[in-house]
Amino acid sequence: MIAELRAWLRYALALGSHYSGMDALYRRLSGAGLVILMLHRLRDDHDPYPLSLSRAQLRQMVAWLRGRDALVGLGEGLRELSPVATQRVRYTLTFDDGYRDNLGLIDPQLGQVPAVVYVATGHIGGEPIWAYRLVHAVESRSRDQIDLGGLGLGHFDLALADDRQRLYTLLPPRLKQLEPAELEAWIDHVCEQARPRPLPHEHREMLEWNDVRRLAAGGIEIGGHTCSHAILSRLDEAAASEEIGLSRASIEAELGAPPRHFAYPNGSAADFGERDVRLVREAGFETATTSIEGINRPGADPYRLLRFNVHEQRFLAPSGRLSKALFFSETSGMLGWLRSMRAA
Repeated sequence: MIAELRAWLRYALALGSHYSGMDALYRRLSGAGLVILMLHRLRDDHDPYPLSLSRAQLRQMVAWLRGRDALVGLGEGLRELSPVATQRVRYTLTFDDGYRDNLGLIDPQLGQVPAVVYVATGHIGGEPIWAYRLVHAVESRSRDQIDLGGLGLGHFDLALADDRQRLYTLLPPRLKQLEPAELEAWIDHVCEQARPRPLPHEHREMLEWNDVRRLAAGGIEIGGHTCSHAILSRLDEAAASEEIGLSRASIEAELGAPPRHFAYPNGSAADFGERDVRLVREAGFETATTSIEGINRPGADPYRLLRFNVHEQRFLAPSGRLSKALFFSETSGMLGWLRSMRAA
């Protein structure tokens, strides 16, 4: 009941701000800004993580942005943060990891969309990043009993919907506390217990290099996201430098041109530091994005760019429909400003 009341209050505030003109006034007074939207997947199936958006939702958001002449590429958006440029808020799209469903960006129904797809090069044509290896193990399992006592999480019966949800809720945060090798070992352990059925090649999760070339040919920029999706702050300098440099070199070798943009895996303030900013800059990247939320203003550090996480549930009205008021009010209007003030 409390969560439902909060949802209605958030929606009411967004409606009031959006349709009263307060959002427009806030945008005008706050000046030039770049809202970078952080997406991961384009899929209509249920996703246990807040990482997916349906193609229909993407088409709707793009239509709203085009209606305001607000949709630009990342480079153009950053140039418009110059004090001499028009003082308005622009939006740009970015996608992390390199999932095959990102090919939806070159759907004729969508039209040509400026976007950056950041690929973890070591996963191209291979296994998905661990979060979706876990989903496959659970959803395609041939055994239901999972013992995670070694992580302090106990036993799970995956035949029960509540236990599946409990696993998705408890296990990922616990895994993120582990060193990379230990994390992968635990994912292997879950797979050994669940014995998932093999995934047919036509249902593969990750892009292949031919897919990456199709995206690039369709006007999508390809950026670096390390090689193995490693959390840089957990690596020593040599390993972090190798992850960053290999990702750039692989993209350049496959596409014939070096990538300009980079995204820190996970991207929270704890996941990268001054050393990693330096390594990204020295590798030759021109920008780097985080997952820290906020609007980028003139003078923003191009290696610490802010983004808004976008997924299928975030901008839904209590009725379940995608809300234009929530989308704009949260990302560049009064509701977003109130959230940032509360966080501060």
